[in-house]
Amino acid sequence: MTISRLLALLALLSFAVQAAELTTRPLSELAVYPVYRVNATANPLDEAQLGTAVSGRIKTLPARVGERVQRGSTVLALDDSEYRIERDRAKAQVALVASQLRLAETQLAQNRALAKREFLSADALRVKETELAVRKNELAATRQGLAAAELALSRTTLTAPFDGVIRSRLASVGDYVSPGMPILVLAATATPEVRASVPVSQIASVRAAKAWVLDAAGLEVPLSLVRVSPLVDRVAQAQDVIFSPTGPMPIGLAGEVRWQGERPMLPPAYVQRSEERRVGKEWRSRW
Repeated sequence: MTISRLLALLALLSFAVQAAELTTRPLSELAVYPVYRVNATANPLDEAQLGTAVSGRIKTLPARVGERVQRGSTVLALDDSEYRIERDRAKAQVALVASQLRLAETQLAQNRALAKREFLSADALRVKETELAVRKNELAATRQGLAAAELALSRTTLTAPFDGVIRSRLASVGDYVSPGMPILVLAATATPEVRASVPVSQIASVRAAKAWVLDAAGLEVPLSLVRVSPLVDRVAQAQDVIFSPTGPMPIGLAGEVRWQGERPMLPPAYVQRSEERRVGKEWRSRW
């Protein structure tokens, strides 16, 4: 047997061995779907720093840290003695001006009767009419003053703007507080928002996903996608994605939001580098 025939026989044998090693399987049996994970926290829908619109000394502060409060319930009361005095003074001023107005109306009626009988000049009558108009304006002003005094008095008590839990107290009974000074921090107990920062490259996959889960503190909470912020963080190159839990969960949990991609991929074991072998006098590639 010549050398050339021997080499040809070896080449055919090599191809036969390679053909025997080749197998085929459906892509559906090999495909895997990537699982994405990003950090997330469950934040309350509302968290307010409560303070009074008027100054005063705290008289009662019944709300305690960790205590649930209902919307409209009183969580703080100031000493309202000064504001009650101002309200009563405004009431007295309204009553005084109202009496002066009734007197002016009576005098004007008498003066009009005298003017008809020509016992009073037209100029004197116009003076009385002007006095009546002034009294009406004074009464309107004093009523506005009374309304302001009553409003200030009502602001000496602070009520919860929504159902929530007292997160912290920043003052105590006996402290003097100024308008706008934070006194209580109230966190809403309504269904929280789960907020995650998702890289821009994964936004399409999170939109296309069919299920999302928050994995935190040993809990797995199913989520629903609420919205994707159109703003991109310049540093992280990520967008805020907001989810809503489909069931009850503690507020403030921190963990990971997990979802499965919709695009199939081959496992790493099936992705190989090409390998060149010399067969006879030729180089052949194998994958």
